Amino acid sequence: MENVFARPTIASLPSCNAACKTGQRAARRGSLVWLIAIVALSMTPDPFEMRWAAGLFLLAPLVLMPLTLPLTAAPMPSKSVSQLWALLWRIQFPAATLAAISFTLPTGTWAGILATPWLLTTGLIALIGLLDFYTGQGRSLERLCSQVAMLYLPIGGVATVMARSELTVFGFSDIIILATAVHFHYAGFILLILAGKVIRHHRGNIVRFATALALFGIPALATGITLSRFNYRYPEWLAAGGLSTVAMIIAWGQCRVAVRNFSGVRRSLLLISGLSLIAGMCMSILFAAGVFRGVHLLGIDIPWMLRYHAVINAFGFALSGVCGWHFVEQQTMTEPGPN
Repeated sequence: MENVFARPTIASLPSCNAACKTGQRAARRGSLVWLIAIVALSMTPDPFEMRWAAGLFLLAPLVLMPLTLPLTAAPMPSKSVSQLWALLWRIQFPAATLAAISFTLPTGTWAGILATPWLLTTGLIALIGLLDFYTGQGRSLERLCSQVAMLYLPIGGVATVMARSELTVFGFSDIIILATAVHFHYAGFILLILAGKVIRHHRGNIVRFATALALFGIPALATGITLSRFNYRYPEWLAAGGLSTVAMIIAWGQCRVAVRNFSGVRRSLLLISGLSLIAGMCMSILFAAGVFRGVHLLGIDIPWMLRYHAVINAFGFALSGVCGWHFVEQQTMTEPGPN
């Protein structure tokens, strides 16, 4: 078995041009639905924090996921995996649209039912990732990032259904459950996928080691937050600080890759993404330190994090980063060889 820390070769680069084009079409449709959903959310009686968090969450299934999924494609998937990919592209947009509709309804049974197809979609993505791993589609750290990210995604799907069904666990508030859905779509999925792309081009072992730690940091933070309900504060603070630190190292690596390897729009988008992630993680560290001390450092509380940290991560880091690597992937398909 190949060491997961080994650098991938050019032969292992994904080359699914059809998937990229399909993702672009789905993202364009999703963008329109997202804008309509934002208008509809503004008319609901939900608290501002819930409407704001819902709008940022919906950006992921409607726009970001269609652009990110092609970045996870294996070079030569098996026939069964190819069939699952075809099914995924058929159900992704309808499921995301139903999830958007669920957020415009009052929380309850019907809203939960409409969010369930998205949970099933995330389960299908996880199944593809699992089969990708067991069929031997590479053992590089880059491939492992994609496979683990796909396996984490159903946790976000479960949290989405819980948030819309008014279900709770361990007494967590609705906003915390929705934040969990956001966390596993953005940090659990998009961050790991983009980290895998960074280490394909970055030769530094520090960035590769940080990426390996990020694979464990995602569930560690969720575990720490859960333990905080039982008055165990140290795990939450340590996990938040640790994940923020490794994310900043990955962001630094992406900025170096952008400057050294690319130019034009791709360089600009990857730089915006990396710098936004660094800024967002600095906010996370300040927020976690405030929670640990029982105060709001610099006035940073949950509403503040939703207004600034979440927006910077969603648009600055995720949208810019996904688009940047999407453009890189397209160039790789048309111009084989190192960039």
